[in-house]
Amino acid sequence: DASKLIRSWALAPDGKRAAFGARGDVYTVPAKHGITRNLTQSSGAHDRNVEWSPNGKYISYISDRTGEDEIYIQNQNGLEEAIQLTTHSDTYKYNPIWSPDSKKLLWSDKMGRLQYLNVDTKKVVTVVEDSKDWEIRDYTWSPDSRWIAYTLPRNRTMNRIMVYGLDSQQTNAVTDEWYSAG
Repeated sequence: DASKLIRSWALAPDGKRAAFGARGDVYTVPAKHGITRNLTQSSGAHDRNVEWSPNGKYISYISDRTGEDEIYIQNQNGLEEAIQLTTHSDTYKYNPIWSPDSKKLLWSDKMGRLQYLNVDTKKVVTVVEDSKDWEIRDYTWSPDSRWIAYTLPRNRTMNRIMVYGLDSQQTNAVTDEWYSAG
């Protein structure tokens, strides 16, 4: 019973369906009437960390079907094959989140990197941050998809909130080192 093993979830922008990561597969379920779709049907892989694109077209998730954690997107209708966006992973990935314009995905990893990719080109655009102290687990997009805000973890001092501008490719601290922020 997959309903007892749900590990991630996301609502469709129109609220008519929900996506679930459960038992290593990705499902979409109607809010009221319709069929449950198992998008991945991958008994030999662990598919996790589902997110619904803001435009409603895709479900993103992480899968180890290649033997390493890679990011995939799949049309929410379940009629098309998944599209692999990343390759040659070297570590465990944390939850990718969509930019509000549905053009980019932002994620962090166990090596302390925060990076994003362009969904259309499947290219990692940049490493926003490479934390030497700890993993970055708190990050988000601005509503206009032009800024990334994240908490930079620090050892022996206070965590700081940072803002990265996609246009300028510059990072600025928006909190000081007097108090820990997140």
